[in-house]
Amino acid sequence: MSEVIETIDAAGGTLRVITPESYHSTATRRFPLLLILEEGVHQELGAGQQVARLHAEGILPEMIVASHSGDLSTLDPVTVLREMEERFRLLESRRARWICGTGHRAVIALRTALDHPDLFGAAACLSSSFEGAEGAPPLHSPMLRELEDRGALPEKSRLYFDYGTVGLDECYEPYHRDLGAILRTKGWEDGREFRIARIEGGTHDLNSWRDRLGPSLKWLATR
Repeated sequence: MSEVIETIDAAGGTLRVITPESYHSTATRRFPLLLILEEGVHQELGAGQQVARLHAEGILPEMIVASHSGDLSTLDPVTVLREMEERFRLLESRRARWICGTGHRAVIALRTALDHPDLFGAAACLSSSFEGAEGAPPLHSPMLRELEDRGALPEKSRLYFDYGTVGLDECYEPYHRDLGAILRTKGWEDGREFRIARIEGGTHDLNSWRDRLGPSLKWLATR
């Protein structure tokens, strides 16, 4: 799949958008979106190549892949999406719009998918930093406590989580254990609405996340 890459300023950060060649061969066709919340402009996950490979294997459709990098404290994926809707032809279905993040941005991706299920139907959360900037233990994790206090979770949403076994990621196992328990008490089932993967040898760094992005997208594509 050939692609066209555009880099634009959007929503207080840099947005790198990859559109498939077929996007430019028609003026009416709309495309699914994968929005990646990047750690930095020069720390890309290589999502465009992953999507192209999975499309060639018949697993994913052609997708617009947008990588947004900006200040974590002001990052608003909904604003990013709204700006993209003005510039690109996106499918309107929530099932055709996915969001992905790593570390602290994975928590933002999760919260966005839960708060705006009408906008995003799936999220991939790699090495989610549930401890927050304050380093809270699982019982006091702001995101996990917020999740526990929520009412019913969105129907027909799909969430993928993973954590590694090396370095900082090794500390994330108890957070994900609590995460799974909370989701189950709210009626979600492993392998249906969510998956939590323990990645042997996985670490909290860009190279590991690049290796793990493809499997996360492949799982989200299975219904």
